[in-house]
Amino acid sequence: MTTNLSIKKKLLLYSFFIQLIILSIFSYSLYKALEISTIDRFQATLKVIILDVTDDVKEKEKIEDVVLDENKEYNFEPLYIRILDNKSHESLKQTPNFPDDIKTDDNYLNKLKDNIITFEDQPNYLITRIKIDFNSSIKIVIEVATTKEMLWANLENIVYILSFIVPIILIFSVIGGNFLIYKSFSPIEKILEELKNITAIDLTARLKSTNNKDEINQLINGINNLLERLESSFERISQFSSDASHELKTPLTIIKGEMEIALRKDRSVEEYKQTLKTSLDEVVVIEQSINDLLFLAKNEKDLITKREKEILYFDEIIDESINEVKNFAKLHQIEIKFDLVDAIEFKGYSNLLKIAIKNILKNAIQFSHENSLILVKSYKQENTLNISIQDFGIGIEENEQEKIFEKFYRTDKSRNKNSGGTGLGMSIVKKIIDIHKGLIKINSKPDLGTIITLVFKE
Repeated sequence: MTTNLSIKKKLLLYSFFIQLIILSIFSYSLYKALEISTIDRFQATLKVIILDVTDDVKEKEKIEDVVLDENKEYNFEPLYIRILDNKSHESLKQTPNFPDDIKTDDNYLNKLKDNIITFEDQPNYLITRIKIDFNSSIKIVIEVATTKEMLWANLENIVYILSFIVPIILIFSVIGGNFLIYKSFSPIEKILEELKNITAIDLTARLKSTNNKDEINQLINGINNLLERLESSFERISQFSSDASHELKTPLTIIKGEMEIALRKDRSVEEYKQTLKTSLDEVVVIEQSINDLLFLAKNEKDLITKREKEILYFDEIIDESINEVKNFAKLHQIEIKFDLVDAIEFKGYSNLLKIAIKNILKNAIQFSHENSLILVKSYKQENTLNISIQDFGIGIEENEQEKIFEKFYRTDKSRNKNSGGTGLGMSIVKKIIDIHKGLIKINSKPDLGTIITLVFKE
């Protein structure tokens, strides 16, 4: 029934039923409380009257001399008074209007105790009784009764009042609840309107903060944070597509050209082998480019997820990195030497630091002259922990030193291309060092070499 209703209408409906139930319980409780209170008041009045009748009876010598006119004295109508013999339970005297339908239970009357006032509730009457000694000769039971019509009359007034007030309260509650619900949902509706203007094409828009500390502002901040993450993800996807298109277009064109040339006419086995070798080289470049692009496309959380910082030693990381690029260095006739100045303990991500050091070493190897040397050092300096990698190669022009961290930037494109580089290595290094809150310093002179220093806070 309520599945097709809006949340506002559901809240209004639920609020109505809850208030209806609460008011019904309140009305019933009030009715019963007033009923008990009214009965107590009637019993108190009857108690006063029966004590007055008892005093009048004790003053007389004969029952016949008793005058039962308390209804006039107390202005209490209707009032019925009767005096019964305790043994036979026959009426000795009663008011003329005493009703015949008041039941007399012999067992009940026999159980009455002397001078104790009791009350009995019959369908249409409220009766009070007391048993006393009359002139030390006989025992009598005095009964004073009244109808419940006065009781019902008082309670009917309460029913009429409640039946009039409860609907009015419900009406005002619905109006007030409707106002509060729509007023409360107004900021949410405004948020929804603003969200309609935010699309995948433009994720730069943000919801306006209310600068309050309420739940609505927390919701706005949560949505804005989500939009920031989405924008970052979309930018990385877009950048990945652009970078992939930029970097993969050339090798794919080369592969296609090689295959087209090979298929124009019959070739020798050596020519086919050369074509396959060229294509394989380009496939390797494509694979490396894709792996590097995927690495750069990940955010910091993706790179360190399910990993915790560990205590590591620079000498171990450097040794492992050098061993993994040793064959590449031999291919270029380069010797790598590691100078351990200080044994350094550091808390970080060993796998990422190894990638960064290997990328710098590969660059140093690629841009070094044959039969030259690469020096690696780890040392402490003031409050910093440092890893420096020095080559004696072609160096980097001063105006290009900051550009080497840009994607696909190559200081010597032909040389880098021949060596299989993608132009992404230093971008990856910077991302890893940023994760570790470190710095990269470059000291380079053309034709003399380059020193790249990774600096970390102690």
